[in-house]
Amino acid sequence: MENEKVCVLTGGIGAKEYSVLEKYAGQGCRIAFMDTNKEMGHRIKQELEHLYHVGVFFFHGDINSEEDRDIFFTAVKEMYGRMDYIISAGVIV
Repeated sequence: MENEKVCVLTGGIGAKEYSVLEKYAGQGCRIAFMDTNKEMGHRIKQELEHLYHVGVFFFHGDINSEEDRDIFFTAVKEMYGRMDYIISAGVIV
């Protein structure tokens, strides 16, 4: 498990961002993402876990909130210990 990559997405999920998450989940990456839409976030989490059998962490929050960002990134680091890919608003870093 410690060799698994971690893909982090922030800034909301539309169709383009979801397809990126699917790509990384399909490669066996663990997924962490945040979105302001709680219902959709839980649905995406369940779908990715079911389809790709990877760990998925969903955080209900707003990327524009410094407090939410701090909580999210701290939780990801504690949960997964690393962040290999960080994707924000369609920009891959």
